[in-house]
Amino acid sequence: MRESGDGRDVLTEGHHEFNFTFLLPSTGVTTSFEGKYGSIRYWLKAEVEKPWSFNHKTKKAFTVISPIDINRNEYLTAVESSVEKTLCCWCCTSGPISLYARTDRKGYCPGESIAITADFENLSGRTVVPHATLHQTQTFLAGGKSRSRHCKFTTVTGVALQPGRSANWDAQLLKIPAVSPSITNCCLIHVEYTVRITLQIPGAYNLFVDLPIVIGTVPLRSRPPHYRTLGLPSQPQIHFYPAAPPYSEADTDDALPVEPPPTYAECIEGSVDIGDDEDGEILGDTRFTPMYAYVHDYLYHPPPAYSEVDPHPSRQTEGASCGSH
Repeated sequence: MRESGDGRDVLTEGHHEFNFTFLLPSTGVTTSFEGKYGSIRYWLKAEVEKPWSFNHKTKKAFTVISPIDINRNEYLTAVESSVEKTLCCWCCTSGPISLYARTDRKGYCPGESIAITADFENLSGRTVVPHATLHQTQTFLAGGKSRSRHCKFTTVTGVALQPGRSANWDAQLLKIPAVSPSITNCCLIHVEYTVRITLQIPGAYNLFVDLPIVIGTVPLRSRPPHYRTLGLPSQPQIHFYPAAPPYSEADTDDALPVEPPPTYAECIEGSVDIGDDEDGEILGDTRFTPMYAYVHDYLYHPPPAYSEVDPHPSRQTEGASCGSH
């Protein structure tokens, strides 16, 4: 390499490599997103000037993820809703159709499953079918106007519910694919998610509830190994932890569980071409697929219904009995 008369570096013939480092801001950076009407995109562009010839250009995009930790308290609470309607046909009125649904929490990471609890009651004269679907709403804002796009991802379908019957779901799982995290910190593009629980009614408008959820980037952490939960009817939940040993006996290496490194997956919506008219001729592949945090081999673990350690043990330790009152 040598320096030209105007102070710029001139590459001599041969192979050259340069290492570049860019520090991203710690705040105010929005997650990469590719939408139909707009995108949030980060890329690097390199150009080599060639006197008396066309310059060589290349362009590579990369994914930036704004962290959303679903282990925060506001994302661990359940989301629930209910709705009811009565069908009418001319002068005849049937019994009501009702729906209650609840998710096990509000925040999830792609690759995890949403555990849905639902109660369905069909007192009408028609057969209805329950469904659960993950919905994504993309909102694009510019010039005082907005435009939205609605996408449907995974769906589960339950057993048809005959007239006069009721049914329920107990932790019906709805898998979350590799989708973009929720985006609410951008003034131009918003990405939001809901779980829609629907009762499909032939010959009438469907009955449904929308449960808003948040798609995050930090997976749900497992409970500490000695954590116990005691559930008592009509009483607040109580958490029990073993007494801490003296400091000298405590193993500081085991104080906090070591979390595995994050894993990622390509966005389910596929790749896009990041080239544009201003780039001219670009060398190399200009296709780009965002990579999002993804939990591989996720297993749903229902919360314990009672403590594995009884804080008030009985003196009776042998035998078992069942009775009714």
